[in-house]
Amino acid sequence: MTDAARIDSLQSTRLLNGGEAGVPLISSRADAVVDTLAAAIESGDLRPGDPLSVSALTQRLGVSAATVRAGLGVLDGMHLIEHRMNRASVVITPTPAWFIAVASECSGLSVSAADLGIAHATDAQIAEFVDRSAHVRALWETDEHDQIVGAEGLWELIDLLATFSRNHYLRELHASKRTALVFGIHALSKPRNPAMLRSVVDALVLAVRSRDRIEATDIVRDLYMFVIDGVVEL
Repeated sequence: MTDAARIDSLQSTRLLNGGEAGVPLISSRADAVVDTLAAAIESGDLRPGDPLSVSALTQRLGVSAATVRAGLGVLDGMHLIEHRMNRASVVITPTPAWFIAVASECSGLSVSAADLGIAHATDAQIAEFVDRSAHVRALWETDEHDQIVGAEGLWELIDLLATFSRNHYLRELHASKRTALVFGIHALSKPRNPAMLRSVVDALVLAVRSRDRIEATDIVRDLYMFVIDGVVEL
């Protein structure tokens, strides 16, 4: 598929008011551009190095050039695209150095999510976390399981703690890091030992159940180092 065809195939149901029932209204049309392009990058519909022509996106998504540029600015801040002087921006090509920076940034947010999430979680939310953990652990039961799906499950488990934190800035910022992290894992990560990841889930569940914030934050910090080590030898 040509670059133009890939851009032409992008669907923006939110822009067209055709999103799924229950999806909240987004705050601006630039947010919809970000949503659409980030989803296309994560899914592989847009690949590393693909150009993102403002004129093509303007026509396809039915928004102004200024709106597209605003969306591309947000995506640049999310480390998903690279601006080029006097040329179209391109989808970022993940490298180990890029991934270390992305994962390190996300690590700090995840550590805070674990700390504040445990501090503010209700008993019902702790039970919800334990239930979700059982599902995530099952993703790492055998070598035959999709390890990318398992990695996504681990991240979403930590993101659940961010939702418990009662800090909407932390919750939204943490959620915004998902696409770049998953994109990098898809592109660069080596297969990991399922037994090791199961032990991480078990240890995190124990820490959350006992509301041990120090232990939980240490586990999350070590998990990110383990993920980074799966991309490059430090």
